[in-house]
Amino acid sequence: MSASLVHATLSYRLSLAAGASLSDIEVRGDMISAHASRPAEEQLGLGEAQVLHSLPGLTAGETMEIGGEVRLPLAAITPIRHGSAALFVPLVRFEVTARDAGRVIKLRAAFVVGLEELAAGERLQPFRLDVGPRVYPKVGRRELTVPAFA
Repeated sequence: MSASLVHATLSYRLSLAAGASLSDIEVRGDMISAHASRPAEEQLGLGEAQVLHSLPGLTAGETMEIGGEVRLPLAAITPIRHGSAALFVPLVRFEVTARDAGRVIKLRAAFVVGLEELAAGERLQPFRLDVGPRVYPKVGRRELTVPAFA
């Protein structure tokens, strides 16, 4: 994760594993800021996220690792205020669609991202926006349950 004067940027790596032969694979995703003022549907729904990867297919049992970056303009972040600190809690959302014997399948996942400063299993720490540009090399993620409405 890095924060510049313009964007928050997260580098990601995903592993796709096919249980059956799949074709026309598309991976969409984005990053938003978590905030109590936003409804869950808005935070966990994917909306019109950009296509990050298009793959012709995977054979049954094949695994492929893909990676890239998602960016969020700092102006689009609704900071969480804690005293004089402006905090950012990123939510990263992915959707994979593919065809399995002509049938369209869709898988969704969402993750909260934060600093891994405490013991494993404890709460992730938010990123501070009020300390200027920086790179955060030790980040962690926790998978969220994506409800059916999202």
